[in-house]
Amino acid sequence: MASAESLSVLVVDESEAFLSSARHWIESRRDVHLVGTARSGSSALDAAAELSPDLVIVEAVLPGIDGFRLTRALKSRANAPLVVIVTFHASAAARDEAFAAGADGFLAKGNFSDEVDAFLEIWKTDRLGRADGVKPPARPARRESRTAPDP
Repeated sequence: MASAESLSVLVVDESEAFLSSARHWIESRRDVHLVGTARSGSSALDAAAELSPDLVIVEAVLPGIDGFRLTRALKSRANAPLVVIVTFHASAAARDEAFAAGADGFLAKGNFSDEVDAFLEIWKTDRLGRADGVKPPARPARRESRTAPDP
């Protein structure tokens, strides 16, 4: 687990462009650090077991094990990380499936930087004063979020 001041992050996506964008975002922040990347669901499972990240940012559409199945697998483990599912195809149905899989957040890739910052602020606010480690935000994404249209 990361220190109280830094959140360790694993990014899972087969797109080099998104991995590069996520690296850039992580490097711009003092409160997060990249512990690894993976390009498939199966390699992400191995990386998460080895690296024990606090947060996994995962693309919904992956070869083999998709982001929803990956989220279920990660959330079934002891000391499960926070999981944020990202996608270009942000629909109400995908958002619902993400939360049903146990995701702590759901973001459109186009809004990634702005929305993930807001997610982390909610998480940090919820975590303040706790000595029992990483906890997900107490509330799901706002219904008026720009990440997916409301039904």
